[in-house]
Amino acid sequence: MIFLAKLGIGMLGATLVSGAAVSSEGFIHVKVEEKQAEGTHINLIVPAALVPVTLRFVPPKYLVEASENLRPYMPIIDTAVPAVEGSPDGVLVEVADGSDQVRITKRGASIVVDVNDTDATVHVSVPLRAAQSSIHEIAAANGSD
Repeated sequence: MIFLAKLGIGMLGATLVSGAAVSSEGFIHVKVEEKQAEGTHINLIVPAALVPVTLRFVPPKYLVEASENLRPYMPIIDTAVPAVEGSPDGVLVEVADGSDQVRITKRGASIVVDVNDTDATVHVSVPLRAAQSSIHEIAAANGSD
């Protein structure tokens, strides 16, 4: 009986530690609402730490073009991400064209993109460190598979 209690406590501890590790970089939140009748409504929240890990399972041949396009800009990305991370929260870009609106803000350690147009409302929130890790994974792909 004591063995089962110890086993249960061990499993609970392992679950809590793994959950904390997976959520340590924050969460990616994607919400899409089509404005038409019976339109699609998606609300997805994913631990951000899973994205760079998942990219390792994508065959490099599918990432080679993106990798080639990203590589020249890696020094800029590696300089910009910490600078944006250290900046105060606020609106970075805001564009309005009639009833269509796009707003990109820095909120906490995340970049938030909100789009509101005639067809849909889209909200995407991505932690900066997870974005940088993912960009590094894509840039490292060499298409040798």
